[in-house]
Amino acid sequence: MNEFVAYCGAVLLLIFSGVNANAQDDRARETQAGAPKEIPLKSGLNFHIQAGAFYNSNVSVNELDLNAGRGDVSAKLSASVEFEKEINKDTEFSLRYKLSSTNHEEFSRFDVLTHLVSVKLEHDFGGFKSGVSYQFADSSLNQNDFLTLNQISPYASKFLNKKTYVRGFYGYADKKFQSAPSRDSQVHKVGGDVYFFLDGVRQYIQAGYSYEDSDAIGDEFDFGAHKFKIRYAKRLPFRGRQARFKAGWRYEMRDYSKITPSINVQRDDNRHRFELELELPITDVFYGQFELGHAIYSSNLATADYERSIAALSLGARF
Repeated sequence: MNEFVAYCGAVLLLIFSGVNANAQDDRARETQAGAPKEIPLKSGLNFHIQAGAFYNSNVSVNELDLNAGRGDVSAKLSASVEFEKEINKDTEFSLRYKLSSTNHEEFSRFDVLTHLVSVKLEHDFGGFKSGVSYQFADSSLNQNDFLTLNQISPYASKFLNKKTYVRGFYGYADKKFQSAPSRDSQVHKVGGDVYFFLDGVRQYIQAGYSYEDSDAIGDEFDFGAHKFKIRYAKRLPFRGRQARFKAGWRYEMRDYSKITPSINVQRDDNRHRFELELELPITDVFYGQFELGHAIYSSNLATADYERSIAALSLGARF
């Protein structure tokens, strides 16, 4: 814990002395299909690169219920290219590829490399927008095949008034775990989000709920999950440009439908995640990003019952 506090102090010192920070995915615009865009669509190619350091007080792989019980520092790198096209004034298309990697200093068996391809088609019907998104992901763990994901999600969104925006979606996913085939699953998910704009996209609150039903090959991995989230986002003036601050909380309540043999009862998991994020512009292209997070995983399965804190610092470029 002392190591984590010292690391956070060093990061904060860098932040306030003019060096900037990190996030693990593309925050230039909302990653959720159908969410309001913070940056208008521009037809053509867009590039995004991030590189930085990441401290995790308890290195883990949530999908396999594994945790090291110890902290480690890792190097993170991500690069993405996105093609966007306005097919006509009411229809938009986008195609995106992203490569991301995490390499740990000590626990190399937790190193992850992920390829992600996503496609989205959206149409404005006047009173509302509707579209469909597709994602394909292929991940390796410690240079071994780990997880393949295929996911499709139709959605619809609408402004109820000038300050309230709603979005509803359905999602289907097929997950394949190469090293743990009993965890292979088909997932159905339905949910929605509501955005309350306090000052347009410059300041808003997002709240959401979804229900997920996961049917795995191994009966002990079948579960239903209620998921809740709330997030606050605000743009701040910073050296003639705009910094972005975000704070969020996510809660997941999982109910496993079958008995887990190792504990001879049904699993009962509750997961809280708290996140803080600050992005500071350096130029019109380069930025820094700083992230703090804390997760509490409560479970009657010992390997899934733990806490972890994270701190991340990186530089990025969008062009």
